[in-house]
Amino acid sequence: DQVANVVTEALSAHGKNVKVTSGRHCYEDFVYNDQTHAVIDMSALNQVGFDPDYNSYFVDAGCENWTVYRTMLNAFNKTLPAGSCYSVGAGGHITGGGYGLLSRLHGLTIDHVTAIDIVTWDARSSTAKMRHVSEKSSDAAERDLFWALRGGGGGNFGVIVRYYFADPPTAPDHATVWNLAWDWSDMTNAGFANLLAEYADMVTTMPNTDWSLLCLTHVTNGQLGMTLQIVSPAGTSFTEHRRRAEASVAGAKKRFSAIAPAVRLMKPLGGHPYISAVPKSESAVHLTYLEALQDLNGIGPNQFFKNKSAYMKKAFPTDQVDAIYHWLNVTPAGANLSQALVQVDSYGGEINKRSSTATAVPQRSSIMKLQYQTYWNNDSVPGNRNAAPYLAQAETQLTWLNDLYRAVYAQYGGTPNPANDTTGTVGGCYYNYADSQLGTHAHGDADKALWLYFLDNLRNNPRNLVSVKKHWDPENYFHHAQSIPVK
Repeated sequence: DQVANVVTEALSAHGKNVKVTSGRHCYEDFVYNDQTHAVIDMSALNQVGFDPDYNSYFVDAGCENWTVYRTMLNAFNKTLPAGSCYSVGAGGHITGGGYGLLSRLHGLTIDHVTAIDIVTWDARSSTAKMRHVSEKSSDAAERDLFWALRGGGGGNFGVIVRYYFADPPTAPDHATVWNLAWDWSDMTNAGFANLLAEYADMVTTMPNTDWSLLCLTHVTNGQLGMTLQIVSPAGTSFTEHRRRAEASVAGAKKRFSAIAPAVRLMKPLGGHPYISAVPKSESAVHLTYLEALQDLNGIGPNQFFKNKSAYMKKAFPTDQVDAIYHWLNVTPAGANLSQALVQVDSYGGEINKRSSTATAVPQRSSIMKLQYQTYWNNDSVPGNRNAAPYLAQAETQLTWLNDLYRAVYAQYGGTPNPANDTTGTVGGCYYNYADSQLGTHAHGDADKALWLYFLDNLRNNPRNLVSVKKHWDPENYFHHAQSIPVK
């Protein structure tokens, strides 16, 4: 009721210029921009617990990932297959899909959500109402809303207050983390192609208990790197876990040994998670699950950055390999690309056991999820960040990233658009990795972006996001640059 009162007050006073925030990790200015008059900040609603009335565990929308992990593990020996970045807010993260380090083992976080508390807005009566929606809701429209909230993203249908999980995964007892690095000076074009081919093969054949991250950093970083995390199902003894983990590490060492000499990781690789500790040992490190979460939960220092995404359903074709290699070896004048990278996360496993229409996330046949990233710093201060030299630097960084992205996906029209792909290689983009350059409502091309995020779940399937939006928010009070449209 308190949240409903706040929503009523905010929307009555500021109309359609109200935005909602939780962890403040949006990749774009969807919340904080000159059109926003008021912000509903959910971060104070940050409880994790068990609700006997619903016989379910719950996570408030304002919780950060690290709070969720620590509380669920320490109090209930449970966990979620959510993201690695410790300060990301549950409100937006989960509703956008909630991909994380255990997703190959347990699926996306939305696959475990069994009910959601959400405040919706009735523009005709100017009133907000708290609703508890689930697949068991008696109202078909509420069941459709529950479907849309599992993957349809934040800021579209109302204000999410709480997520419920009837039977979240039991937390693993043990985890092993292993890092491998190569010097760029030892990496040839042929070696780079072999690296990408071997990595794609590894992530399609490794057990679901394994998760991996490949950091294809720019040549000015000096090194490329890979992280492998191995967990064991709850109840596995440490002796058995260690045997399994060391077998996985040995297999990976053998697989990559012929590509280039392996070296210690001596520089931060950046990305998400931020691989920062140096030097990293080549030996596998055996940890408790909580220690492994802490080891891989970094986000790095605050700085400027831009991100783009892609899903891959098959290994990298030759034209993509050549484009990535070329642009990772190009340094435009005025650019600082030492923190730029193409990050390749392993995908699949349990994620792909759901149908493309089970939730609003349609990507259920991918093997890898990519992030194209560039980070940079300058000596600007609030108020002068748009001064000429800073804008010039930003344009240089962004132009390089966009040129890389367009080159990689040139045969599909410059984006990983499966509608233009006769080979079944690419699968669109991830809504939680928002990218305004794919299209926005202000530029009249938001549908281009939304198609890449949601494919046929946007409009074409019988149950689709646009129809849910039209029912629950026909006046479009909850909107942003890439929000679900009402028609």
